[in-house]
Amino acid sequence: MGGLYMAFRKFGYPTSYTENLNPVTADVLEAGFIFATCIIAFSFVVVLPGVRGKERWNILLRGFFSIILGAIIMIANYGQEWEVGALTHKTAYKTFSGVEVEQKMAVKIGLRSVNITLRAEDDNEANETINYNERFTFGWQQGRNGFGRFASVFNREFRAAQKQGLPLPILWIAEYFTFDGEGIRWGRHYRQAGFYAHIMMWAAFPLWILANILFFMVIRYGACCLAMTGGFLLLANIIYASIRNFNDLAIPFDEGVVMQFHYGWSFWITLITGIICVKVAAIIYLMDLRYPEMIHSFFGLDILQDYEEYYADGEDASIGVERDRVVSSNGGTEVESDAERGAQAASAEGPMMRRRAHTRFQKSMIKMPKATPREAKRESSQPPSAAIRDETPETPLYENMGYNSAGDSERVRDLEMTDVSRR
Repeated sequence: MGGLYMAFRKFGYPTSYTENLNPVTADVLEAGFIFATCIIAFSFVVVLPGVRGKERWNILLRGFFSIILGAIIMIANYGQEWEVGALTHKTAYKTFSGVEVEQKMAVKIGLRSVNITLRAEDDNEANETINYNERFTFGWQQGRNGFGRFASVFNREFRAAQKQGLPLPILWIAEYFTFDGEGIRWGRHYRQAGFYAHIMMWAAFPLWILANILFFMVIRYGACCLAMTGGFLLLANIIYASIRNFNDLAIPFDEGVVMQFHYGWSFWITLITGIICVKVAAIIYLMDLRYPEMIHSFFGLDILQDYEEYYADGEDASIGVERDRVVSSNGGTEVESDAERGAQAASAEGPMMRRRAHTRFQKSMIKMPKATPREAKRESSQPPSAAIRDETPETPLYENMGYNSAGDSERVRDLEMTDVSRR
């Protein structure tokens, strides 16, 4: 065969191209998480104009908070900057050479690996392009001492880097993580800290998903899951800071020139996110107890789904009387005392609503229906006590409780018949 198929071939051998080695300039996995988050956020914004009224802003706030929280959990879990260190110094570039080069060295320690970067200017003393980015993996098993096939993953990768002939500063930094004796066990401690911290991060991820689901069902349960999400994030920080290292890692190069390490943005963003989650969950839970109407409106839920119907006698009705109720009478405003309101409510009987699950911290477990337009008009022309004691109101108390469908209308009729029979 000839022509096009013989192009770039010599003596009939397959086409061969030289290697094209490029330095790693970005974390592909981290960039992928950010790109996926941006796509989801953009799609969310596109469909947002279909929501009417002020509910659009509630959905916008809830949606972006949830999307950003999930992205932070994944990015911090796989992030490479839980602990970082950097140094610029003139040091040897390779072994068996007296040439020293001004080099910028950076180390990024994640939960699963260590990233070492080495750069220098183009017109350096070695007349070479110095731009390296090497990653050494911890692995979840410690392995045996040494560099054999049963050694740890980090030690085996370090031995391969030596055979490859990587620059001396990279090998010098990586060697500090291979020591495992006496009090020098930096590699072992960082591996253990990353192992337990990443378990806590993965535990927070399904709790975040569960919180998103429960916020559409029972708000207080969603708040509990959100608080647990923040708790696991904080627990990841505590575990990592506690067992990462008993002796602070410091890598010397010359006398007085030492690379120091400190916490990176992955550590701090996890800590801040955990605190925010716990605080937001506490606010939502307390608002569900004290201001259920407001928080249900924010999440777009029907508040009646947390209530059940029951027939209240005088004693139960007295519990549902609000302490801050202001009664309008003859064009003026009269604030009733607790004793007067209790006496009036004691004589009131009828259908009411109460929460299925309640605690002593709730504002009230009883939901007193607001006066209907017809009833409010009638009450304005007579004293409050007479309006409450009226046994035959024009409309039932639960007229404005949200019964719209045919099934709800049947329940209302059944409740009215029960009311009449008990009277």
